[in-house]
Parts: sequence; C-alpha cells; structure tokens
Amino acid sequence: MQFSRRKFITGSAAGAAAGLFGASAFAAPTPSLRPLPASWDMTTDVVVCGSGIAGMSAATAAVDNGASVLVFEKDVNYGGAAIINGGIIALRGGTRFQREAGEKDTPEALYAHLTNPLNAEYRKNDPRLAKKYSEYCGGTQEWLEERGVKFMSTFTKSGQYDSQHKESYLHIWTDNPGDSNAKPQPTGGYRCGRGIMVPLRAYCEKKGVKLFFEHKVTDVYRDADGNCVGCRVEAAGKVINVRAKKGVILAGGSFKNNRKMRWLVDPRLAGENIYATGYPHYDGDGSAIIAGLRAGAMYEGDRGEDTAHLRRKFGTTRYNFPKGSKYGCPGIAVAGPRWGDTIFTNRDGRRFVREEDVSDLGGYNFYDMALVQPEQKLWCVFDDRVAKKNRWDTTQPQCEEGYAFTAATIEELAKVTNQPELPAQVERFNKFVEAGKDDEFDRPAKLLKRKIEQGPFHAVRIIIFAHNFTGGLAIDENARVHDIEGNVIPGLYAAGETAGGLYVGNGMPRGIMPGRFAGEHAAQRKA
Repeated sequence: MQFSRRKFITGSAAGAAAGLFGASAFAAPTPSLRPLPASWDMTTDVVVCGSGIAGMSAATAAVDNGASVLVFEKDVNYGGAAIINGGIIALRGGTRFQREAGEKDTPEALYAHLTNPLNAEYRKNDPRLAKKYSEYCGGTQEWLEERGVKFMSTFTKSGQYDSQHKESYLHIWTDNPGDSNAKPQPTGGYRCGRGIMVPLRAYCEKKGVKLFFEHKVTDVYRDADGNCVGCRVEAAGKVINVRAKKGVILAGGSFKNNRKMRWLVDPRLAGENIYATGYPHYDGDGSAIIAGLRAGAMYEGDRGEDTAHLRRKFGTTRYNFPKGSKYGCPGIAVAGPRWGDTIFTNRDGRRFVREEDVSDLGGYNFYDMALVQPEQKLWCVFDDRVAKKNRWDTTQPQCEEGYAFTAATIEELAKVTNQPELPAQVERFNKFVEAGKDDEFDRPAKLLKRKIEQGPFHAVRIIIFAHNFTGGLAIDENARVHDIEGNVIPGLYAAGETAGGLYVGNGMPRGIMPGRFAGEHAAQRKA
C-alpha cells in the first residue's frame, strides 16, 4: 500500500501528539482522521464549538454575515469563563470612551504595545494576529453596544486593578448578577461578565442561532481534498454527525483542567493541588484543541508568562464566586499591602517567598517559589488583630471547610494544619520585625511592621489556579487553522483559548476579536 507524503505526515503528527499527551488526555484512542460518516444527522452553514466569549462572538459575526449557525456546548452551563468574569475588559486603540474623552489612541499604538520587545507578556505575540486585533479593538465597544451590551462610565486605570492585571479596563454593567463574581455598584446594578454573555445569547437566538448543551465536539471531519466539512458530536451516549457547509469554529477553551496538557507548558503546573478557574461554567479539558490535533492541525506553543497563566485565592478552591453562592466560597481578599500583614508558609511551616505583592521579585515571582514547594501546599498565616483589621472571616461560608483554621496558640495551629516548623518560623519572623530587617527574604521595611502575636491565630490555604494559557491551534489573521506543514485547513477555524499566538492581558478581548475573525471569514466562504 502506498501513502502520499502529505497523508503520512498528517497522520504521524496526530499520532505523535497522542503519544505525547497520553491516552487519557484524548479520552479514547482514535484514528488521526475519522472517515466521513455515511450520512449527516444535521446540516448548517457554520458550527461553533463552545458558548464562551470566543464562541459567541464567532456565532454573532457569522449570523450577522448571513450564515446559519449551530453552537455546541459540552457543559450544562452557558457562557464559559466569561459569564463569571468580574466585568472588566481591556479595550483600547480608539474606543468610543477614549474618543469622547479626547484621549488619543490608535490601532498603530496598540500594535506597538502588543509587540513591545520589552514586555515579557506580549513580545512573543504573532504580529499578524496582533495587527488585526489592533485594527478591530477600537471599535469593539460599539460593536458590543449595538448588540445589547452596556458599559459603565467608570473604568480602572492601568496598573490599578491588581499586580496581575496591568492594562486599563472598561467596566461592564448588568442588572442580574446570577451566581457570578458580580460587584454591586453604588448607582445600581452590578459589574459582571454576564453583562456581555447574556446580551450576546439573546442577540444570537433572536437571529436564529441554536444552542445545544451537553453536546461535546470530539472530532472534525475532512474530505478527500483536506477541507473541513463537519464535526462529530457526542450527546446523551449518542453520536451526532453535523455537516458544516462553510466552516467549523473550535472555541471550546483551553486545557487548564487537563494536567497532562499543562505539563507541556510547564511541568510544575501538573500538580494535583493546582485547580482550574472557570468552574462550573467551563471545563478546560482541552477537547477542542485535541479535536483539531486529531485532524492534523499544528499546535502553537504557549507564549505567556506566569502572571498570565496563574491566579491565587486564599481559603477556597473555587474562583470568583460571592459569599453564599451555591458553587463555592469566595475566600478572603489578601492582596496589595495586606501581604505585609501575613507570612506565607509551605507544607512544613517554613516561609518560602518575600511577602510583597508585585509581579517581579528580582528575576522571579511568587509563583516560581510557590510551585516548587512540597506538594504545592501553601498557607497564609496571621493573627487575630490582622483578621479584625482586614475583616477577614475564616469561617464558612466565607472560607471553604478544610481550607481555613483557627487555634488559640501558634503551637495548636501548627498541629491542626500539620506545619511542624511553624512555631519556630513565627518566632524567627517576629525577631525580624523587632530588628526591622528580614534576613530570610529581604521583605521591605514598610511591610515588616506587625508581629504575629495576638491570638487566636489563623491559617488559610493559598490555592494556585491555572487561569490563562496562550498555547493552542495555530491560526492566521483570519483565525484559519494551519496543518503541521503550515498550510491552511480550509473550513477549520479556532478562537479564544483554543487558538495560540496571541495574549492581550485580558481573556475576553482575546476571545472576541479572533472569534469575530473566524465568524466573518467562515460565513463568507462558498458553501
């Protein structure tokens, strides 16, 4: 039997990927290219895999350009991670608000920012994607407003949100917070990602887009000429073969909940004690990326830094839910100068890092030190004076059971949290406070003001979350997926965290822009 070089390389790449990720990452052994089904169960112009911000932006752009659209969401919940976003979005390059305020900003200035060689988070961006992103970004506020999204008049200036959010952010308004990370506003309503996701769904459904939940896209089909012509969907134990006359857009998120795939980015991220943000609206299992790889797509390596990849919470394994949410506890807010009210200890009770909330500690950061601690088990320890000052409540439902403890003495706290070296560590730290000098980690004097001495004493777990990954399927400026030889796979697109090559400091615009590229281009293809 003879094989063409193209077919051999395509098949080998998917096979190699299967070996690299391991069988469990792929759910089940499958051929690199599934044969076309004997018949189609459903037919549409454009299929979108995923109902998050990238998927719904793609669906919106496609239906606006005259295409019929089906959206398949693998989870029971709508909206992906965006629906529990805190309601911030990094838009610039000449937005409506910027123009009205007389602020001069241009696509060219944004492009220079996103490709700045001095910026570790952006300097590896694909210049093609950065350029088209910059051209679209300025008009995105109005694009969203025309589809029902409302913006607040407030905004967050660059560098003022926290040490891990460095852009300036517009604020999104909603009247219904749901169970998300909503911030009540003094003038009424809430700042919340639902303010984008709910209007986009209403807009799409009004224009005929159909959404299906608990429908997982596992594979895409390619014909004899290499064109993507449809996808395989699993739902309720059955297989549904869907023909896509114009294109399939993979926008099912990243692999942040897939430990085997996280290993590819950084072996330190494969630990059992690292959780994924987005629960329960978003399961970052990597399945959309895997579907593309099975069809011979190229994987583009992750280009981000730790401040993009990771987040942290104190006293909870759930990310961004309000107190009383059925989905989990919010934990306590330990950020900025409040780090100076605590010490951070590892599994054994030893400090492991300078407690200063900055992104650069001198060539390394908090995560570099946290990820190499035994079992990645970390604690934030403080006394009751600090708890009262900061209004930190370590009981349920503020903190999760088993992730926050209180004891009358440091010795008792050490026993209940199994930190044998904690008493000696606290004694040593208190001497540093007396001396005004931290001989272990050189903590700044301004953050070395309070001893840990007034009981009862508290310890809450520091939980690291996998948050943003920038590796995914290789795409061009139209969001078309490339194969392993660098050629476009006609009819196959990817956007958001399913695609690689672009990071912009905020997940939502990174999903919106490539989603629009994909939806527009797919809708305009000949059926």
